[in-house]
Amino acid sequence: MSPRLGLVALLAAAGCAATPPAVDLDPAARAAIADTIRAVSNEMVTVMRTRAVDSVLAFYSGNTAYVGNGEIGDWPAIVRGAPPRYATYTKVECAWIEPLRIDVLSRTSAVLTGILDCQKADTTGAAWREFTARTEVLAPEDGRWRIVAVHESIKPGTGELR
Repeated sequence: MSPRLGLVALLAAAGCAATPPAVDLDPAARAAIADTIRAVSNEMVTVMRTRAVDSVLAFYSGNTAYVGNGEIGDWPAIVRGAPPRYATYTKVECAWIEPLRIDVLSRTSAVLTGILDCQKADTTGAAWREFTARTEVLAPEDGRWRIVAVHESIKPGTGELR
């Protein structure tokens, strides 16, 4: 199995079953990692408001596995398409809706599951809301926790991710 498909399988397993505790971590260490993941995730939401696409993409691994809109995404194409899309945004205000679930799998892996509520607008004058369920797998890379796999699904009947 390829590493990308393995991460997608991990995402599916994380969303379908209770995650066993990381056996090599005591509760304090597990809580510290979870607090770090929460802080990183909240920082990403704050950076999204700036609409600085390079700063947003810095929260992701260079080869993130992406699943959304019913398909496995081509990460390099997603990265190439982000700057033109972000250039049209005039508003990106997102917030995590509680409860935000963080499962620490080990010292080097954690899964975040939550609902991201975004109000967006663009240069055409259009404004919309994205109410998106997200599952992210995070791992340390280059000295910080980064998203190495993400699955998004928008609430049925509310439009497309854009």
